[in-house]
Amino acid sequence: MELNTFDSGNGITGVGLSGSLDIVGVAEVEMEFIQIAALGKSMIVDLSEVSFLASLGMRMLLSAAKKLHADGRKMVLVAPQSAVRAALEIVGFQMLLPVVQTLDEATELISE
Repeated sequence: MELNTFDSGNGITGVGLSGSLDIVGVAEVEMEFIQIAALGKSMIVDLSEVSFLASLGMRMLLSAAKKLHADGRKMVLVAPQSAVRAALEIVGFQMLLPVVQTLDEATELISE
């Protein structure tokens, strides 16, 4: 699992994840991911390179989103692959966090 950050402008931090967000993948990136969420900026999380999302990965995303929400910030998930999107839909994750297809859509949602 790899984690890369990118500047999305407007006080928004972009985080690109690639690989499997399973028990091993989460162990590799969770501390850094939570530290990024603690910076106090809204986050766009690019899931386009995530091939598998386990419940532990969902927990990591939700924990960071809760921290951001408590600080008055937002998290938006972007461009999940079909298997990842299906996993998110099965558990109703999109009711907790917005899931969109493009970075522009994510930036617009955060800016609202």
